[in-house]
Formats: sequence, C-alpha cells, structure tokens
Amino acid sequence: MAVTTTGQDVHNGALAKSSKNEPSKFAAPEIIRRINKRLSGIYQVAARVNPILFAAKSVVVETTGMWVRPEVALSVEMAEDTTPDPVEIVPFDDQQSEAHQLCVYEFGQTFYAITTAAGTPTGDLTFWYARRPTTITALANTLDAQWREDYNELLELELAIDYSLKDGRTDEAAALIADRNTWLMSFMQFAQHLTGGERRRFERKTVNIQELLPLLAGGAT
Repeated sequence: MAVTTTGQDVHNGALAKSSKNEPSKFAAPEIIRRINKRLSGIYQVAARVNPILFAAKSVVVETTGMWVRPEVALSVEMAEDTTPDPVEIVPFDDQQSEAHQLCVYEFGQTFYAITTAAGTPTGDLTFWYARRPTTITALANTLDAQWREDYNELLELELAIDYSLKDGRTDEAAALIADRNTWLMSFMQFAQHLTGGERRRFERKTVNIQELLPLLAGGAT
C-alpha cells in the first residue's frame, strides 16, 4: 500500500505524547529537520538489522576502473556486472581474499576494480544496498515510500523524545525512551524475520539493541 502518513501527522502524534508540548514553540523548518533526522536514524537501525528492508539497487557507470558509491546507500550489500555475474566486495587491505572471483574494494566512497585470477571487472555495475530515506521538504509531504506505517508510533516517540529533551524535561524523556525501546524491539523483530522462508547457508548476525540506541533520540541512555 502507498504511504499516506505526512510529516504533519508525525508531528501531531509527537505533540500528543505530552500535555506540556506547546505547538507554537515549533517552527516548520525545525519540525521538518527533526523528522528527517529521526527517520534517518530508524533507517540506519534497519540497515544494521536487515539491510534489505529499506533497500534499492542502482546501476553505476564505470569511470576508468572506478564506480562511485550510490549517494543514498547506507550499507552496500552486493554488486554484479552486466552478465550478470557477482562481483565480490573485498577489504581494501586484503584485495586477494577472493582470488578466483571478480572483485572490487571500496576506499573513500568509491569502488575500485581488482585484477584476480577471474579477471578484472569492467563496465556498468549494479549495486544493491540499504538506503537512506527520502527526506520531506514540507509538513504536507508523505514519508518515504518504503516506510512501514504500522511503526508510526516508533517514529512519533522518537520525535516526542526530541521535543522533551529540547525543553529539558528529562524525566518525561526517560519514560518516552522506555516506550520507544519497546517499539524498537518490535521493529527489530519484524526486520529480522521479514522473510521467514528464506534459505540461507549461514546464520544472520545477532544485533544487540544497546549498539543501536546511539542512533536514536536520547542516545544510549
């Protein structure tokens, strides 16, 4: 289903979390900036828990053995050439770790071709990645097209924490953070088991929620 939640909806939901919030204290540019920041934080969490939840792919044109990292990529997961054959992404300081595969390494947000026994990748490459959310520029704008509206409460709590901390209401913020963490756990569980029937040769890594809290409102408190 198409996303219908607007920035104004999120702001209204955040204001409703506390009777101490004063709508007149928030100018539209600040609200928009805070919503974009809070949504970005949630997408960064998703990129670490399950990078294919909010995801995209882009074809990048080669420039003399180099491919510029897609601007909206948070975590690049895979690359392939036009054949399409997989192109392994290996560490820049261990470039022969996949000596029998086509390979690139990343350095300074650019991917560079490596010559291995399998050859040297050339031409356009398609990169698959967890991505940043599309930002809103007005409160009437709808949120990113891949946003999960069943987790609007998580985003509203994130914004409400921001508002409480802005006013120095730390006790209130602590209570909101506790509520947010409950929703965050639910979101992480959803992301981890998004495609339960997927067959994998290896277990997915386990993510500790404490490692993700610095990405969100209120930090690691």
